[in-house]
Amino acid sequence: MGGMGSGRHGGRATVEGCRSLRLDVNRVTRGVRGHLRGLRDGERIQADPFAWSWTVHSEAEPWARVLITLTMDRWRGYARLQFDVDHWSRATGPQDQTVQMETTPCRFGGRRWWWVCPATGRRCSKLYLPNGGTRFLSRGPGAYRLAYASQNGGPLDRSHGRLARLHRKMGGDYGYADDPPPPRPKGMRRRTYDRLVAEWEAAIGRHEAIWLAGAERLLARMQARR
Repeated sequence: MGGMGSGRHGGRATVEGCRSLRLDVNRVTRGVRGHLRGLRDGERIQADPFAWSWTVHSEAEPWARVLITLTMDRWRGYARLQFDVDHWSRATGPQDQTVQMETTPCRFGGRRWWWVCPATGRRCSKLYLPNGGTRFLSRGPGAYRLAYASQNGGPLDRSHGRLARLHRKMGGDYGYADDPPPPRPKGMRRRTYDRLVAEWEAAIGRHEAIWLAGAERLLARMQARR
């Protein structure tokens, strides 16, 4: 039984192997950002606490839950995270964590929100709580140093990772390479969706080429052993 080291996959501990909980700042703040436009300088709002939960497969009851309270003005804010996660091999125990948030201007207008990692002070879009951890932190140097499984794997793993990212951008879940692209989600522009589908088709072509090359190498090795 182990902590973060139990999630190693040929190198660094992985996000997937450690059953890491992820908090995406854009998803977490989505319901509040629309109320910030009318605020004057110096004004801020505190949203009602809400639960962010994770389930396993199709189970109805979540296996982990975080109570989030957001306090924000137009440019910055913070999130109070309250949780007691019965993680894989070690429970976190009752935790009450505050994470700062800030914004940067976007190139074509508007602002983008970021977490400020409590361990490094650097901006990040996602925070992670892996098995064995007790705080939500970034995954890079100075924090949890987590890799994605596709980074530690071979070309086929990385190809699956590309396909999974495209599925998420189109609002769907990824299971296998032969899964069709998800239907266009409500609110997504047709042009954006068509571009993502074109990227998915190109990625499928590369994936099939990688798979075929691997199969040919395997057959060649099998024939050489005979």
